[in-house]
Amino acid sequence: MSGGDIMKQPKYMQVWNILYPIGMYYVITVTVLLILDYIIPETADSKLLRQLITSVAVLPFLYSYYQHDTGKTKKLWGQWPKGILKKIMGALIFGGCFAIAFNTILGMLRLADYSASYRQVAETFYTGRLLLEIVALCIVIPLAEELLYRGIVYERLRGWLGMRAAVLGSAFLFGLVHMNLVQFVYAFIFGMLLACLSEWTEGFFASTAAHMAANLTSVLRAETNIFAFLDQSVVVRILAVIILFTIAGLTFAWTRRSPEDRN
Repeated sequence: MSGGDIMKQPKYMQVWNILYPIGMYYVITVTVLLILDYIIPETADSKLLRQLITSVAVLPFLYSYYQHDTGKTKKLWGQWPKGILKKIMGALIFGGCFAIAFNTILGMLRLADYSASYRQVAETFYTGRLLLEIVALCIVIPLAEELLYRGIVYERLRGWLGMRAAVLGSAFLFGLVHMNLVQFVYAFIFGMLLACLSEWTEGFFASTAAHMAANLTSVLRAETNIFAFLDQSVVVRILAVIILFTIAGLTFAWTRRSPEDRN
């Protein structure tokens, strides 16, 4: 669906084109969950596995809409944009550093204390089963979310309202669907940066890499002692935040390319 095609539509259809992929995402999710009730009943131990299965189930639907909108099948899987692999590496570093730094700030502000729903989400996702968490939270779910919010929603908003509005709008919707204060703040800010990565790198590969890296650091922080040094003192946390944000900022800026490179 080209920008010109979107602009020719009535406003209510433009709004519908933005919202219905999100709605269908959740319709398919709920449908699969209802089916799973007869196969894998919901328990504290099965919630993440069920979420993984629903995310796998929704991927073909999302890709079909992305392919319809962009017509980029051959380009995506045949000839990648020039320099994309280097930018994906930069996005991985950016996503990981940003997530550690921003989550450290959220922890210092103790926002989780004011969000019971966030604590419930954390208990559901961080189950102690590291391999399942990596597959679900660090690979499949980020891929599905990037395909939806950057590959489809952002691009449709961009064709309708322009880049700046699309960055804000897609990030707001991305934060809103998380349905708790802590994740909304994090997802809204991170979502804007992911939209910029998508804009600068001609697709959702770099934003997906950043999203995966961010989730991986969160999983490792919850399930291992790899980031235990951040709990030593407030001074250590502040220094770590400054260093990590500096690295994140440099790698984020490095992914930018000139606007004329975009097709």
